[in-house]
Amino acid sequence: MSGETKMRNNSIVTIFGGTGDLTYRKLLPAFYNLMIHKSLPESFHITIIGRQDLSTEAYHENLKPWLKEHSRFDVSSEQIDAFIEYVSYFKMVFTEDEGYQRLHDFYQTLDKKTPHHKLYYFAVDPSFFIEIAEKLHKFNLSTDASIIIEKPFGNNLEHAMEINDKLQTIFDESHIYRIDHFIAKEMVQNILTLRSTNALFKNIWDSSVVHSIQISAAEMVGVESRGNFYDVTGALKDMVQSHLLQILSIVTMDLPSDKSSEEIHKVQEAVLEKLYIKDYKKDVIYGQYDNYTEEDKVSKTSKIDTFVAIRFEIDNDRWRNVPIFVRTGKKMHKRATEITLQLKAEGHMPANQIVIKVQPDEGVYLKFNIKTPGHSNDSESVYMDFCQSCNLEYRNNTPEAYERLLDAAMQHDQTLFSSIKQVLSSWQLTENIINNTKDNPLHIYKSYTGGPKAATELLEKEDTEWFEDTVLGSLQI
Repeated sequence: MSGETKMRNNSIVTIFGGTGDLTYRKLLPAFYNLMIHKSLPESFHITIIGRQDLSTEAYHENLKPWLKEHSRFDVSSEQIDAFIEYVSYFKMVFTEDEGYQRLHDFYQTLDKKTPHHKLYYFAVDPSFFIEIAEKLHKFNLSTDASIIIEKPFGNNLEHAMEINDKLQTIFDESHIYRIDHFIAKEMVQNILTLRSTNALFKNIWDSSVVHSIQISAAEMVGVESRGNFYDVTGALKDMVQSHLLQILSIVTMDLPSDKSSEEIHKVQEAVLEKLYIKDYKKDVIYGQYDNYTEEDKVSKTSKIDTFVAIRFEIDNDRWRNVPIFVRTGKKMHKRATEITLQLKAEGHMPANQIVIKVQPDEGVYLKFNIKTPGHSNDSESVYMDFCQSCNLEYRNNTPEAYERLLDAAMQHDQTLFSSIKQVLSSWQLTENIINNTKDNPLHIYKSYTGGPKAATELLEKEDTEWFEDTVLGSLQI
């Protein structure tokens, strides 16, 4: 889905929240990978904003083990030394004016040598987005600059609109990058190619052949150290509102007339505008794993959802009357993100399936029927699979999601990022669900299982089942 390659401007990337887990685990290893791939601008700097009393040298020492653990390339001392030359630590409190004037003076010094495009990454809670943006503007740091903001894009629809209205008074819309790393995963990016370049799939991708669609994002971990965040957010807001609605829109959108970001966003937005739930009481299933209330920083009486399954429909000609099931949960029986198109069954034979495996295995799996070898006329189901992650060359050449996203932002390519219409439509859908399901029961499910029985029953009513095959994961590399 990415657009054509554009020129990377000389850049200064400023990371607010630069001592946080996201920066250490994802952002800086992604920039390191881009350096190894020779994809950084000719003149490039990373400024880490933090309130800790650290020197740049001390920050470098903190960073080195993270690079070794999280880079997709082998790491040598020479390569690390080359990379940390790009990284400076800048001590300031981003809620106070004082540091912004020093930051302005620092960047003026750098720009005297070579002009740079400023790219600000807000790796902080959305409650700080407006305050940081206003201070950047106040101290003349926002002119012709770009910003990347992390999901959640606000805590609800009203907050998302408030953030957007303020950011658009300071930054041009084309310079606001709303990052959702699921969109940049390799097999999600592959969906458009799979659909548009294969007659085998292109001509059946609609209600005439497809019986149902399932999108499942299962995790084996619990809330771990995120109890205080998760206990006010839950699975619906954390996963469905952003990641899974984005995937749904990519799977079900009409094929765009071209691969520009404007056209791709347009067809995604059209899906979200037509997405609805027929019966909120029956079609939204909430769950909570059995020992959730014993987790650190979680209320003992919490009613938050750690699992949700939803049956959607789309009111358009392509997908009318096709049920679309979305499921996500923590402490489930396996970790897997999968997209399954179950085709209409022929006679009494099992239904064919097209499965796109997003993570941790990557590939495309087909299930179809053949005659059983021998004298009888019996039939059986067999499969074909393309396991991309089983191929060492493919795996080594596949960029991490954040690597792809950061590179796209430096090329001013919006294709992999969410438009504001997508964000607001997703929040509107989510708030409709919340407002109409306040009396829906919360089903307690046993940890490391497939979730509540009620979610399985939701599919069985449509003669549909979650794809649970693990054949791709069992293949040896």
